[in-house]
Amino acid sequence: MSAPLTEEDELAAAELALGLAGEAERQAGQARLHDDAGFADAYARWLGWAAGLFDGLAETPRPSLWRRIEASLPANDAAADMTSRLRRWQVASWVSGAVACVLAAVLVTQALPLAGPGPVAGALQAPMVALLSGADGVVSVSYDPATTRLTVVPDRLRTGGRTPELWVIPADGRPRALGVMPADTPGWMAAPPGAAKAMGAGVTIALSLEPAGGAPGDHPTGPVILSGRMGATA
Repeated sequence: MSAPLTEEDELAAAELALGLAGEAERQAGQARLHDDAGFADAYARWLGWAAGLFDGLAETPRPSLWRRIEASLPANDAAADMTSRLRRWQVASWVSGAVACVLAAVLVTQALPLAGPGPVAGALQAPMVALLSGADGVVSVSYDPATTRLTVVPDRLRTGGRTPELWVIPADGRPRALGVMPADTPGWMAAPPGAAKAMGAGVTIALSLEPAGGAPGDHPTGPVILSGRMGATA
């Protein structure tokens, strides 16, 4: 059982998920994801929040963390270590910029004339996140049930020149292809309808290495090198 996270641990998880960590911190954080379940959960929460933010579906981080970020700004903490303050300023700036983008999109949407009554939308569902890890790297997968959009973030993924492909494996044990993904940059894709129906908390997400263009059939043909469980972020 991992020890409770400190506020510094939470900040490190946020920096890692938002791509703000330095090289040394990123390497340390990625190594920690493998053996610290609490840190991995915090990372997944931040990743899911960041991915869901741009769809207007995310819950905000805990109020205590916002207070930490505010208290760490230079005007409020002149005696604090400068490096620590700059790290917090990076996180606060990223979050502020992202929120501004969402607010701008909301204002534009509200300014548009309504096209008329439409179907009543169902309850909003929180994004889900899976952390796939193994000897060949780490891949974070965020899924938005409302849009069926997948956000994938690989880190130090070793593919040997083959194409990484994601699969969802629900309780029936039959894999459904989610699609091929980039090996070294973040990417976005829409889950195919059949795979989207199989998505849910607790399902297994796996990554296999396939020929160019992906597996030729409806099941993995290459080795499965990473896997993880999908979990809700709320």
